[in-house]
Amino acid sequence: MYVPLHYQVSEYDCVPTAFINAVTYLFERNEIPPMVISHIYLYSLDTVGRNAMFGIGGTSKYAARLLGNWLSSYKMKKFSVYTEFLEKYEISLIAGSRIHTCLQDKGIVLCNMFLTPKEEHYILILDMDEEWVYIFDSYRRVSIRGMKDNVHILPCEDGRSPNLKIRRSWITQETSKRFCLGPIHLRESLLVWRNA
Repeated sequence: MYVPLHYQVSEYDCVPTAFINAVTYLFERNEIPPMVISHIYLYSLDTVGRNAMFGIGGTSKYAARLLGNWLSSYKMKKFSVYTEFLEKYEISLIAGSRIHTCLQDKGIVLCNMFLTPKEEHYILILDMDEEWVYIFDSYRRVSIRGMKDNVHILPCEDGRSPNLKIRRSWITQETSKRFCLGPIHLRESLLVWRNA
């Protein structure tokens, strides 16, 4: 049985939630080993903030990459994925790009975008067409103001469909505006395919 995708339980856990959602999207519940869930949380929320508090800055780029590598090397009879980490100029949504090819091959894409000029956020890209990118955003929203038809909340009645769509011309901007991939040097994404 496939289970619904999850929402964040705090302001900081977008990366582990995106990884949990990636596994949940690709595998049925009885195919997911507990070791996978354990390691997702073990490697996440590794930043240190004020007063030596762990996780206040979320999850580092290093930890996201390490987790992608670990997932790709962990193999069980019913659980096996292939991952590929992309950064900077490799992040492209044009036809024929690695992201486009991944989505066409029934893979999914974990990707960072900006929520504020200083705040990055991990999302799960499930599909795209010529005009829109279809996303499951683990940060639950009831409304979005000021986006001028560039971002729309979608009904996600089955719990496994995109809950957000962002216009491609908006999300690909090289600025730190809300719902944009941002400056090239800060871009990163992890492509994930099911092997088993």
